[in-house]
Amino acid sequence: MQTSVAQFAVKSVAVAAVLAATSLNASALTILGGPITGSSFTDVTIGTISVGALSEVTGSLFAATNVTFPAPFNLSLTLDQVTFISGTVGSLVGDLDASAAGFHFTNVAAGNYIVKASGTLDGLGQYSNLALVGANYSVTPVPEPETYALLLAGLGIIGFVASRRKAS
Repeated sequence: MQTSVAQFAVKSVAVAAVLAATSLNASALTILGGPITGSSFTDVTIGTISVGALSEVTGSLFAATNVTFPAPFNLSLTLDQVTFISGTVGSLVGDLDASAAGFHFTNVAAGNYIVKASGTLDGLGQYSNLALVGANYSVTPVPEPETYALLLAGLGIIGFVASRRKAS
């Protein structure tokens, strides 16, 4: 009888761990803004990050350095290198490192956040002063306190039942 209670407890803990892990599911996405022309750009809209519930948002700005067109065109273009001066994600204030073009925000409320960037182009591409910019990001839901409370209550009940069965 003790073995079955122990097995039940282990299985319950495993199921609880899997459920907790799936609540932390992250989705990695990429948004691509329009082409940038000129030697510099200011507050160009790259796209929108949609957040469905309280979450962590992590990502980075990027610039494509090459663009390849498949058959029948068979064309490859070298674009300018981009140096990002600043970037914004909606009105979020916090960890936004423009020099590394990365960002990380915690406890982001549900909503849509417009991503904008500013920077300069080096003018050394095949077509001078042309670049494509975008952002890679992931949104990771933050478990609400109720999730942890239910998990701990369930584990407490399992422990209580196991200790009562072990005593008898």
